[in-house]
Amino acid sequence: MATVYPISSAMPSTAPTSPTDPTADTTSSNQLNENTFLTLLVAQLKYQDPMNPADSTQFLTQTAQFTEVETLQKIEAEQSTQQSASQVLAASTMIGRPVTYSIAADGSAGTPTPTSVVSVRGSLPSDASIGDTATASTDIFNAQGAKVPLDLTFTKAAAGWTVQASTNGTNIGSALPVTFDAAGDHTINDVTIPSATLDGIVGTSGSWPSSGIVLGFGSATDPTRVQLSSGPATIGVAEQDGNDGQSATGIVTGVHMTSDGPQLVIAGQEIPYTSVTDVAA
Repeated sequence: MATVYPISSAMPSTAPTSPTDPTADTTSSNQLNENTFLTLLVAQLKYQDPMNPADSTQFLTQTAQFTEVETLQKIEAEQSTQQSASQVLAASTMIGRPVTYSIAADGSAGTPTPTSVVSVRGSLPSDASIGDTATASTDIFNAQGAKVPLDLTFTKAAAGWTVQASTNGTNIGSALPVTFDAAGDHTINDVTIPSATLDGIVGTSGSWPSSGIVLGFGSATDPTRVQLSSGPATIGVAEQDGNDGQSATGIVTGVHMTSDGPQLVIAGQEIPYTSVTDVAA
């Protein structure tokens, strides 16, 4: 599993600015705000007819309108701040969890990415009897974006553990050995399902990565790597790197704060928090 990073800020640092006139209105000329109302009121008082001064009732009404606008602007700013804080909190709770997020821009179709790596994590029973099994499941994608269910059945054999890939009850190739050392660690990091074997899946021939699909069991420094341990099996698929061009899944490893809102770090890429459509329990 990828390393989990803390929440960080990707906000650009603010460069020093030269002193400005505090009375100058720096807001856009096409926006109405408290400065606009103050300018209008001052102009009205300055240029009113001395022989026919502004009605005091009208003046008080305008002042009340100004106060109302100012209050509404403050409420809007507070709501915006609260919304940003809520997004930060929600994004931080996703760290370490699998999420599904949209990758299609403006609702248009994207380019599918075929699965090349399936990350498997967890443990297998060290005291398992011959014939004992444990299963992990996920969906993989070919180059056309077709979703194919993948089941990985780990079986304890006389010579050790094996893993058999299958889809819809049909085996994909033969069982592959999964070897462990005396300490219970997996000794070979990569177990690969060859592309020629994957081509046996009906309707998908020629649409898999030429290097096949790697079953990644984790590096020696990954505390969640597949290992032998006491107790029941906890084997499962953490994530896979394919997608259908519309949405993808991955584990959130960090959160960056930017001017556009929280950005989730997934597989080394920054994904907008607002793109998330589902969060695994």
